[in-house]
Amino acid sequence: MSNRNKSLSPAALERERAMAALAGHVSRHKWSQARLISYLFSFDTPRVLYDEVGPRSGLAELYVQCVLGRPKAEREFTKKVLLELAGKRTELLARTELNKPLGQVIANYKYRRRDLAGWRPASKNPFRQLESLVRHLFDEYGDVPAWVINTWTEAQADDDGINTIDLTLHLGQGRSLRSFPGLPLPLSKKLEHYMRQAPGGCTFREALRYAQLASRDALEWLGPVLESRLGREKIQDDSFWMSVVDFFRATPLVDAQHFGPVCDWIYFKRSVGTATEPAQPNFSLKGRSMASVLAYTAAWHRQQARESRYDPYGYESATWPGLPVADFVGGVGDLVRITQLTSYRQLQEEGRRLGHCVASYWFSCQRGRCGIFSLTMGGTRCLTLEVSKNYTVVQARGKYNRSMNEQEQKWVLDWLEAARLSLSKHVA
Repeated sequence: MSNRNKSLSPAALERERAMAALAGHVSRHKWSQARLISYLFSFDTPRVLYDEVGPRSGLAELYVQCVLGRPKAEREFTKKVLLELAGKRTELLARTELNKPLGQVIANYKYRRRDLAGWRPASKNPFRQLESLVRHLFDEYGDVPAWVINTWTEAQADDDGINTIDLTLHLGQGRSLRSFPGLPLPLSKKLEHYMRQAPGGCTFREALRYAQLASRDALEWLGPVLESRLGREKIQDDSFWMSVVDFFRATPLVDAQHFGPVCDWIYFKRSVGTATEPAQPNFSLKGRSMASVLAYTAAWHRQQARESRYDPYGYESATWPGLPVADFVGGVGDLVRITQLTSYRQLQEEGRRLGHCVASYWFSCQRGRCGIFSLTMGGTRCLTLEVSKNYTVVQARGKYNRSMNEQEQKWVLDWLEAARLSLSKHVA
């Protein structure tokens, strides 16, 4: 027979008090952060917690990121850190979208350069509070680039395999960027100097492109370069692609809008090929004039737009599920629509109507690297939009690769808000 007079553990007592509060219809939203943290650590198993607060609640997400799977001693230490953070009157613990980076702070707390006790939130913005906390804990000399600190809100490695959490810890100890292991290419001192000056909000790839152009005194090309596949695709054959940039820079009076389409043509020549002309990995622009390159590019784009008679590689039957991004309907009579294209035939028809090479993106779409959307007004195709797998609109092109106009931009911005997407600052 169990002992009814046996005293309850502190955790069980806290849970009983919490359950009594729930029974009395006291909302957890009115609890102090310290009380919520104590409540969070009162559960012995995640299943009991999920039953009480819901498996997808903010409290459950905080548990998953900061508590789940940690040994008992580490859980006690985590509780201590979170309670200390709760005493700072910060908004970090109240924002569900910051639970994942907060979990990264806890996981890497042992690598801190300073203790939490000396930190005070200087802003009411929780995202700025997170960046301030990261810099206080892990940046000993205060010189970790802002774009590295900014990436903690995503708490994941980017497309080029650079884990910016590890990069922060590396740089925060006073080490050089070029000594970070696993870089996609060697960095010179000059490139590192300019990468450290890249604007906040950049990814590693964007910071690298910034540095490469700054070292050439060619930052006016940053927009076209980042809007092209050099800003969207994984860093490969980098010296060759920078030679394409140099090719354009060396040609006077060439419109920068040609850069992206030319890069698409070159990529197709080097990596894809056709049934009659296999891929040429060693293809280069050596000995070619800008006029001939633009002529070949234009011809290839026209061919991509009208080609439909044969299907040498199974293009015609290619389909894919698409990105989990909602389509859009708006305007009087629902005349404005933004719809995701999920087959090669749809891409081909889009390219044929608008005179560009969007059909060449089927390979990337099929592998989930991006999604292609079509904006129509009254049934007329107006704009093709590319959404990256990071849910950012990275390209917007109308007929013959024109930029979007003000009316189209208004509807695109409405769609971004509804679908929770962002717009690359380099999209014109």
